[in-house]
Amino acid sequence: MSYSKEVYEAVTQELQRRRVAAEQEAAALRARMRRDPRVLPLEAVMAGSMRRVAQAVLKGGNAESEIAVIRAESQKAKAELAAIMKEHGETATSFSPRYTCSQCEDTGFVNGRSCACRNTLLREHAAAELRRWTGMKLCSFETLDLSFYDNTFDERLGCSPREAMKEVLEYCRWYGTHFALSHPNLLLSGPTGTGKTHVSLAIAAAACDRGANVVYGSVQALLHKMEADHFGRADAHTEQTLLDCDLLILDDLGTEFSSPFYTSALYTLINGRMLEGRPTIISTNLDAAAIYEHYGEQIASRLIGTYEPLLFVGRDVRQQKLQRRYHAEG
Repeated sequence: MSYSKEVYEAVTQELQRRRVAAEQEAAALRARMRRDPRVLPLEAVMAGSMRRVAQAVLKGGNAESEIAVIRAESQKAKAELAAIMKEHGETATSFSPRYTCSQCEDTGFVNGRSCACRNTLLREHAAAELRRWTGMKLCSFETLDLSFYDNTFDERLGCSPREAMKEVLEYCRWYGTHFALSHPNLLLSGPTGTGKTHVSLAIAAAACDRGANVVYGSVQALLHKMEADHFGRADAHTEQTLLDCDLLILDDLGTEFSSPFYTSALYTLINGRMLEGRPTIISTNLDAAAIYEHYGEQIASRLIGTYEPLLFVGRDVRQQKLQRRYHAEG
């Protein structure tokens, strides 16, 4: 997978920062502990053990027994040093740097191959770069006011819009606060201004709090970015980032420009994430019939057949807020 130059540079800098921080911390610990007069002699024993082992091997004779003695002395010195450090309230048991990743020691590579920690950082930085590009602004469930939804019984719903939306919000709150890769895909549909974008961003915030790698953006913006990468830079990575993130949220399906590339790219995202078992949330003003008409069988069958539908109802909240503000100021 290829990332932008900025992503690679950011990850390299982060790994270097981790490595330097670990080594500086180890050096500071050694400086503090050397104030205890018992430490330097123990360090000398441990430092000289490898030299003494090499000398024993070169000398020949009964090297194995001599090496065993040297190693026993070194282990004893390590144990005494650990005990002294404990006396001083230190949690470390040696002066070795405590790297964030013990596999690559924060170099980013193991046996010439990119370490898992580096791969994770690359994905996280690529997603963060994309979030900045799309202008993702997180919301919370606490700021969504149910008083904007009518509390009058609606025969079509079997309850009031407020009760229906309360149930939707409770499920979405659970979805975000307990986010897992096993969660289902969601299709949020309903009229403009009924809270789909707000709820999508609230789910994103809750999932991010759980450490999930979330990418949110309007369908138009993300497909445009994929198109720009496809026909532009050689180091394009948007498509793979959208396929790899833990949770992808596509907002305002149906408002994007219609083109063969956009339709193909949208199918790639929907089908690719479905095959990988990675959850996706899509919001749209379109109903099922309009989705079939707009996107055709390939995309519509996946959205209608494999996404859990959540219907948003009520009047345009944004308009109601403007009306309330107008009356309050009047």
